[in-house]
Amino acid sequence: MGNNRQFAVNTIATALNLVIQFGINFFLTSYLVRTVGSTAFGFWGLANSFVNYALIITTALNSMAARYIGIDYHRGNMRHACGYFSSVFVADLLFALIILLPSCFAIFYIDKLITVPADILLDVKTLFYIVFANMCCNVIFAVFGCAFVIKNRLDISSTLNIISSVMKASILVVLYWKFKPSIVYLGTATLCASIFIAVCSVIFTKRITPELRLRYSYSSLKSVKTIVSSGVWNSLNQLSVVLLHGLDLLIANVLVSATAMGLLSVANLIPGVIGTCIFTLANVFTPRFLELYSLEKYTEMFHDLRNSIKFLTVITCLPISFLVAFGCPFYQLWTPDTDVKTVYNLSLIVALPLFSGGAISSTNYLYTVADKVRWQAIALLVTGVLNVVIVYVILKTTNLGVYAIVMVSAIIGFIRNFFFNAPLGAYCAKQKLTALWPDLLVSYACLAFCCIFGLLINHFVNLNTWVKLVFIGGGSTLLSSLIIAHFLLSYSQRVWLFNRIKSTFR
Repeated sequence: MGNNRQFAVNTIATALNLVIQFGINFFLTSYLVRTVGSTAFGFWGLANSFVNYALIITTALNSMAARYIGIDYHRGNMRHACGYFSSVFVADLLFALIILLPSCFAIFYIDKLITVPADILLDVKTLFYIVFANMCCNVIFAVFGCAFVIKNRLDISSTLNIISSVMKASILVVLYWKFKPSIVYLGTATLCASIFIAVCSVIFTKRITPELRLRYSYSSLKSVKTIVSSGVWNSLNQLSVVLLHGLDLLIANVLVSATAMGLLSVANLIPGVIGTCIFTLANVFTPRFLELYSLEKYTEMFHDLRNSIKFLTVITCLPISFLVAFGCPFYQLWTPDTDVKTVYNLSLIVALPLFSGGAISSTNYLYTVADKVRWQAIALLVTGVLNVVIVYVILKTTNLGVYAIVMVSAIIGFIRNFFFNAPLGAYCAKQKLTALWPDLLVSYACLAFCCIFGLLINHFVNLNTWVKLVFIGGGSTLLSSLIIAHFLLSYSQRVWLFNRIKSTFR
């Protein structure tokens, strides 16, 4: 399959996976908030935040695994590729075994560490146990996902995710239908879906990359050190992301209230989905970046990078402009039992970094491909520490409450995207530091147009039903994005994209 058609296949499969996941979460979240309450639902987000804290350690290894395995694979050095592959698996297995005991101990005494209402204490503990078991499963089998990147078959990965999402939804439907509603079922269904993904990843790795063999004799501490020496900066990145965003729910729980944590958890959902969509679609460019970098075709790589920014600008305008223009009626219909105005305002603030960085999100993977993550890690760490310090001071000296938590990180993220991430992305592509600024400014103008267009529609039409919101709100958002695509993409690019989609469906 040619590169262009494979790109289209990967993109469509990834987009379909995201649509299905969003559809499931859309109905699930509304049901959970109504049945278990926003406060209990907030502990699902908090449990995953704690998992992210633990995964900081493995990020140094798994974030760079595909790069080292892939470069040797493409160059034909199969012995080295298998060495890296086996070493990563053994290291991940050891980490899962080591982290298991202290995690269980901490969860047993969780009510001594955070604020947990007494009536849901048992459910919260059970949920945390299951979530950490799910983490161990994902960590142990993480290296098998590298095969999809190496062979540019992200469509297989997306298909597996689609099936696992349907499986997760089916399990949840049965559990909530047969038993009393509980947040524990979320963890149970997620664990089952993760086991399915792990088994299938092993099977497909053997099928599409039979040259990659798991041999314990191939594993070595030297291979782990080589990967970690580069990946440690990604761990530092992850730590910084935790300081910038990952501590939000914990800070809200400890310094504000469990209720505030619940509202923030609901407010994080839609921006989180938008961010996942953008970064997942940006990931379809990674195999091409990896291949071109391995072959030292930097000019062609920069051309693909600029095309990715145009593509992601169109993608970014769709959900963000909808959130800005129609977020209030959306939340009124979706979660009417919450403080709608507060949730809407918090969502806009949380999404602010996506306004400035969504279009250049493909550069995040370029840093890894080019092994240039050190400066990004340092910048993220500095801003992360500043975020925690400033938030703490504001919470102690003002009455802003939960708004202070999201506002500081949003402003810092906006500044970092424009003045650091864009120049670093250009540097990784062997271009001058300002090379991506014109494309980024164009993306801002496109987003502003789509938001203003939607706000005008919302001002003149009362979108008080799902039918009106979908057809009028969604239709106007789609129309403004199509207008942007018409002016942003050249005629040849539009024809190419249309032909790739048509040929893929055929």
